[in-house]
Amino acid sequence: MNLAIVIPAWNNWAYTKRALSDLSHLPQDHGFVVVDNGSTDSTKQLQSSARLSVVRHQKNLGFAKGCNTGFEKAVSLGYENVMFLNNDIRIAEENSSWTEPIIREVKNGCLVGPTVGLLDIHLNFVREMNKLPTTGFLFYLSGWNITASVATWNRLILEGDTGPFSTKFISYFEDTDLSFRAKELGIELKVVDVPVRHIGRVTGKKVLSDLYLKSKKTFIEIWGNK
Repeated sequence: MNLAIVIPAWNNWAYTKRALSDLSHLPQDHGFVVVDNGSTDSTKQLQSSARLSVVRHQKNLGFAKGCNTGFEKAVSLGYENVMFLNNDIRIAEENSSWTEPIIREVKNGCLVGPTVGLLDIHLNFVREMNKLPTTGFLFYLSGWNITASVATWNRLILEGDTGPFSTKFISYFEDTDLSFRAKELGIELKVVDVPVRHIGRVTGKKVLSDLYLKSKKTFIEIWGNK
């Protein structure tokens, strides 16, 4: 199955610690890459081990660049599939097989996640749901949990970037841009239910709203006429 789970972390050590504990029940061919994105708490003390690699940055590089460096590490370790997963999650039970349906889909060249975000025609956020919309909305896979094969991720790497997320975005809209680019390339977006609860907004609450507005402006500049 061969899956690397990349977990970007900016402080909130308690969440990262609990996430790694919950994920420890997964098969031995699953590895974890924690990207310490300039943390100042106990995250700094996390060390690499047999299944865990730590990528450490001295300052917060933002979600996109942090994920991309985690992707680089996963590829260098020889993983064929990479999942991006937020640290503010809980696994509903000691489940060792919940990644199997995800990996079946990524082998078909799909981009896979459990949560879809909906946008209206003016690119305003509407709501999230756990299935693809039938009509009436633009949609994207939420970046809190999104998976593809390395081959598929490589198709999404833009010139100047080292991973699939565009570093034109510091925070917010990275996953929306990623999904739109995937659809342009004919990469199918698939929704697969997972026994994972996303707490959400743990790190985002700390990010100033002007970053959101800046990212939205960038997103509209790229996609508004498309």
